[in-house]
Amino acid sequence: MNKKVLIVDDEEEIVAFMGRFLKRLNIDSVLAVSGEEALEKYSKDFFDCVFLDVHLGGISGIEVLKRIKNVNPEAKVVIITGSISSDNQEKVLEYGAIDYLQKPIDLTNFKKKVLTYI
Repeated sequence: MNKKVLIVDDEEEIVAFMGRFLKRLNIDSVLAVSGEEALEKYSKDFFDCVFLDVHLGGISGIEVLKRIKNVNPEAKVVIITGSISSDNQEKVLEYGAIDYLQKPIDLTNFKKKVLTYI
């Protein structure tokens, strides 16, 4: 059975890019472009890992993180961000994120994190 990753970012080209990259690694991905869409998809399927942008339109990435962790405290969530202050870094880790990934996305780093957490 293939591993499955949920990718959440309000920039459609980023989720599409990350999804294509995972496909080349033989990893299934489900893409969401809003927090609401991510929560709906998360409620209907199992994911080995979630890559979640902090800044989303509508429900924030932090709120999505909290709700995912309420549903599954063991969920592996990696935060995606263009810039993360030490305060925000502490906050996302406090809410249960296991790591974060800086934008622009470096594919070597992304691959390393995916293979570490799935």
